[in-house]
Amino acid sequence: MKYLSFLFTGLLIFFTGREVKAQKSSSNPNFILIVADDLGFADLSLNGSKQISTPNIDRLAQEGVNFTQGYVSAPVCGPSRAGLMTGKNQVKFGFDNNLAANQPGFDPEFLGLSVAEKTIADRLKPLGYVSGLIGKWHLGYEPHFHPLQRGFDEFWGYQGGGHDYFTSKPDGTGYLSPIECNYKTPQPITYITDDKGDECVDFIRRHKEQPFFLFASFNAPHAPMQATEADLKLFSHIQDENRRTYCAMVHRLDVNAGRILETLKNEGLEENTLVVFISDNGGPCDQNASVNAPLNGQKGILITKIKILT
Repeated sequence: MKYLSFLFTGLLIFFTGREVKAQKSSSNPNFILIVADDLGFADLSLNGSKQISTPNIDRLAQEGVNFTQGYVSAPVCGPSRAGLMTGKNQVKFGFDNNLAANQPGFDPEFLGLSVAEKTIADRLKPLGYVSGLIGKWHLGYEPHFHPLQRGFDEFWGYQGGGHDYFTSKPDGTGYLSPIECNYKTPQPITYITDDKGDECVDFIRRHKEQPFFLFASFNAPHAPMQATEADLKLFSHIQDENRRTYCAMVHRLDVNAGRILETLKNEGLEENTLVVFISDNGGPCDQNASVNAPLNGQKGILITKIKILT
């Protein structure tokens, strides 16, 4: 089974910043990139968690490759994803901080992923791939930064950095922003992790006859800390409410990763599909009760080793 589970360094092997020169072929492999958001390193059973069982994510490493010395290129969401989408260190093209409101004196036309940079979807298009983004974008709000202008053929999701898990509003902003979709009228949100899973399954089924790239951009377990009642009951023994909710959110992420893998199997695509799982940065331990042990620090922190001379 051609499953790979690895971090940014390994990903560059496949999605390089150089031009893709492969020939179009009906046997070209499919690519699925599953991205978690603010996931703690130690919160997968693969990495030693005794509280959260993540058999589907673990399976990627057990049946494929687990890159244990790979690192993302930034400690926060936007820059990390900019590097991931381009195969370049995002500092080289001026995307070294999360997007915020445009500051006086700055041109909003440049507040996003530079249009001079090509994305994975841009590079796969000449090879006959259909590309879909399900979920979080966080790489610019202006029309020229929109994912449909950056190589993606389909988009179901939101352009911001996070979203409420149960609610969206037609005129909402921020975490209550409406769900955008260019191929159908988006359904009302039930639980957004499950809704994204639904859309990923649907994308695979609709495009199984052609090579595809699916960017499954989950926001779990990013704030707001919200889980279903059924999942919370699975972790009712955990006294800390924030930690209980976090565990439930990671569990639901793993369930939907499993749905993606099961769909590949059912559609006869698993032997010709490369599946990548990654988290955009470490967990913000003081906010979502994630655990990064035995690693130092948390989301937003760059750790530098300093040798003290005596």
